[in-house]
Amino acid sequence: MDSSSPSLRPTVLGALIAIALQVIIAPNIAINDVVPNFVLLFTVITAIRYGAVRASSVGFILGLVYDLIAQGPIGVMSLVLALLGYSAGSLNKSTLTGSLAVQMVIILAAAFFGELLHSVILAIIGYDANFTMSLLMRVLPGTIYDSVIGLILLPLLNRDGNAHKRRTDSSLKTMDPRRRRR
Repeated sequence: MDSSSPSLRPTVLGALIAIALQVIIAPNIAINDVVPNFVLLFTVITAIRYGAVRASSVGFILGLVYDLIAQGPIGVMSLVLALLGYSAGSLNKSTLTGSLAVQMVIILAAAFFGELLHSVILAIIGYDANFTMSLLMRVLPGTIYDSVIGLILLPLLNRDGNAHKRRTDSSLKTMDPRRRRR
């Protein structure tokens, strides 16, 4: 395995947790039939941490699982999440790893465009007849709900990522062959 590429273990574990949250927790915390989209949030967080390729792959797979769980048209959410993961992950690396406020704006924009694109595709294929009601009753409340949960999750994940980075940096310093021991 290439030592320069990050491990897949945190991504797989996070994906399993996102699916479990979507199946077990999301229906129980619904507000007026609006459920948070944990798989969308995980796809965007993956894009922020690992970039476009991993995020689009994760988004596609989680989207298929979401479509199977939600019993809607198969492939719609996988298309949305793959596009969303690729778009968010394609942003400038310094933008993605910037401040918490910048990352929160990315999550807010991704949640809005993901929910909007999902509703547009459902309206185009005739699955959702009233797009205006979908916009008012699903897209806008879903965006707010996803953003609030993202606001809770993002600092926790950044803290974990910063701790991992500090451990990695300190272990690299001790492994530096140029450093002489006294």
